[in-house]
Amino acid sequence: MQNLFCKSLSNAVSFRVPSDKNILTFKPCCLYHKDIPFHPTYFKKTKIEFDKATDFLPDCKKCDLQERANGSSLRIVSNKVIPDNISNQIYKIELSIDTTCNAACIQCDATQSSLWRKEEAGLRKIIHIQPESQIDEKILQIKQSIDLDKVKIFHFWGGEPLLTDTHLKILKDIKDPSSVQLTYITNTSIFPKKEIFDLWDKFAKVRIGLSIDGINDRFHYIRYPLSWEKAKRNLNLFKTESPTNIDYHINYCATPLNVYYTDELETWLDKNFSEVNGKKVNLIYIRGEGQLDIAKTPDKLREVVYKKLSENHSVSNILKEVPVLDYMSMLGHLGKWDYHRNLNWRKTFHEISSFFE
Repeated sequence: MQNLFCKSLSNAVSFRVPSDKNILTFKPCCLYHKDIPFHPTYFKKTKIEFDKATDFLPDCKKCDLQERANGSSLRIVSNKVIPDNISNQIYKIELSIDTTCNAACIQCDATQSSLWRKEEAGLRKIIHIQPESQIDEKILQIKQSIDLDKVKIFHFWGGEPLLTDTHLKILKDIKDPSSVQLTYITNTSIFPKKEIFDLWDKFAKVRIGLSIDGINDRFHYIRYPLSWEKAKRNLNLFKTESPTNIDYHINYCATPLNVYYTDELETWLDKNFSEVNGKKVNLIYIRGEGQLDIAKTPDKLREVVYKKLSENHSVSNILKEVPVLDYMSMLGHLGKWDYHRNLNWRKTFHEISSFFE
């Protein structure tokens, strides 16, 4: 049975391997809060329950927030993209099963990045690092449970998906790539080799989401240890070297550190990366969570942001929809890693420093 309230509940599945547990988990989409341990029988049983939902489930709060803040959401997009009358056939798969990454973004953690695990290990913490040899086992589990020939959208997360060949282990078995769409979320640090572009050229469409949360030193701080200069070079290459079947968008993770500087990034993108191959590059605003939850933005800073960006800006709308949380734990997190990385958030984001005293 197809779920017409949210087709992701009936026709999509997001597979993830949290590195601290090293078990395959599933959920209907990347925004669903709970990672459910995978077992073929339980997977089928849970999917039946998802098929019956008629409203947002308790773990669907992120989508609910998106709709209230932006007027759109992954649910609305999925309902447009996934066709009608396909019962509960899996049409879209999201894969976040390889956390190999060359960044330790300040809002991320060791469950999503191998570099974060190395950083934590450097502080002599016990970190359970997922053996990469087990990725093949997880891929086999997925192939045994899903008819990949019927899947028409593959979405690759990381870690950093362009850093490894994990995505290629899936793509090589797709029989008719001309009917399939791919999506990648990348941190902009890697420009694909020609062989990858040649492979992508066989697919109906490729969507590349570039994670950029600021420019210059603020990009380096947030996406540590990545370089803004290298990111700019890659963006220029994407403009000049991309096949015409590739669409780009920017994923902007809004946190207490960067909300004030949102217009700075918007201005840079308008001038330097507003379209590729004649197609508009959209900017998607995402709520920051975890240590840098946007809810930790103080009231006084929120008021400044409303005036600077406008009351109706997407970031302003997100701020209005979340409660005001205490930011002291965030300051402890920033101070700890500033010490080990020889950085200083108060200098890099000096215009907002006084709001966090």
